[in-house]
Amino acid sequence: MMIFHKYRFLKVLSIALFLLSCDSDGGFDPNTEQRIDFEKFTLVTPLDWVRFYPQGTDGFFGGLTNNRDTLYFDYGVFSFSSIDDVSENDETISFQELIVGGYSSKIVLEKREGEISTRFSFYSDKKDGTNLNRLYCYAPKDQELIKGIFLSHRFK
Repeated sequence: MMIFHKYRFLKVLSIALFLLSCDSDGGFDPNTEQRIDFEKFTLVTPLDWVRFYPQGTDGFFGGLTNNRDTLYFDYGVFSFSSIDDVSENDETISFQELIVGGYSSKIVLEKREGEISTRFSFYSDKKDGTNLNRLYCYAPKDQELIKGIFLSHRFK
């Protein structure tokens, strides 16, 4: 009988700790972070990041920066053909397949021929032929922060 109560206590304690550790907004902290809305998707960044939209681009293109790293996005059917076509090759340094926000995604670090520095990229695809997004950064100074921003990607 004592073992049963111990087990029940541990189970209740585990559930309570889990619920306390959960944040209803996915870990978003408005005191240190912001959710940036790009009309078709959102990203969570530290407060010092600002978005921009370059002049004269075709398609839906833009980015954000903290004046240390700059992250660009290319959204839509011209950003890349399909998540299934993003694969490892001779230029790949690291490659990760995962689900982000419920959609197939890939994170790739590569050194492409003709480019001066590495490119850190995130690809996400709703698999509807229209909603594809590629985020990328050249020679990131804080790769873990950039990866965290990648992982906050949510299609709208």
